Amino acid sequence: MSDKYWDEYPLLRTMTKLRNARFKASERLSRRYKWHSLALVVFSIYVIALTILPNFFRDLSSYTLQIVSYVSAVSSVFVVALSMYLAFSEDVVRAKYLHDNAKKVTNLYNRYRTEIYNYANSNTNEKIDNIKYEQMYSEIMDTCPYNHDPIDFNYAMLSLEKISIIRGASTRVSEFLSVYLWPMAAFTLPPVAIFAGLKLAPIAM
Repeated sequence: MSDKYWDEYPLLRTMTKLRNARFKASERLSRRYKWHSLALVVFSIYVIALTILPNFFRDLSSYTLQIVSYVSAVSSVFVVALSMYLAFSEDVVRAKYLHDNAKKVTNLYNRYRTEIYNYANSNTNEKIDNIKYEQMYSEIMDTCPYNHDPIDFNYAMLSLEKISIIRGASTRVSEFLSVYLWPMAAFTLPPVAIFAGLKLAPIAM
């Protein structure tokens, strides 16, 4: 959704795109961290369950035990990988910085937009100091050590500009996978691997 003042005051458009992208980035990063943490828990549960399983089902065939051991080992690799990712990930910190930065940009936008509106609806000859607002915007940008990702900017554009169906679908799919790929793997890969392995048991034997 565009603003009638965007053409005459392009900084308004720039600030709108920036704040939308950073609010989206903050929301996505927070959501990704939570879901990746859940994926780590799920993989850990699989490792524990598969490790103690043979103690409760002593009549399992050697082939079944081999499958269980293999899936447990792979799950352990995922646990290590996710643990390292969460340990070194800056998702939470980035989300906080980007959210705070977007709020500052929003406040500046509202101030700038109000001054433009008042100027447009008055008879004053005193023009708006656009350079001042550009400098203030630049200073706000410098306070944030992180930037949003292209996926966040593209997602923000969905509500601001007309884009192709393919680009819109690609953006939504990319955003979905960015957040939910690991959780989907955690919930599906171990049981699917065990089921497939047991189904192939007669063939292998």
